[in-house]
Amino acid sequence: MVFAIFYKINPSTKDYTSLFEKIKSLGPWMHYFDDSWLISPVSLNNSRAIYDQLIPFIDGDKDYILVLHLTITDYYGWLPKDAWDWIKERTS
Repeated sequence: MVFAIFYKINPSTKDYTSLFEKIKSLGPWMHYFDDSWLISPVSLNNSRAIYDQLIPFIDGDKDYILVLHLTITDYYGWLPKDAWDWIKERTS
């Protein structure tokens, strides 16, 4: 399973290191774009469960976060080979 995490945060008002560490702790991850991650969680199997793990690390009044379960059957883009390998390994 692969989930996408998108966020809009304000790093000038808060340190988000703990958010990023939490995302990394959920399982294998890929982070090629500034405001998004792809993760393949070890024990969580739905978007709400992932969201519940991340919400304590953002400023609810000023930040936004979106978690989507991806069923990747059609994709195209320009990424390094290791990124494509990561995606293919988890969606085949």
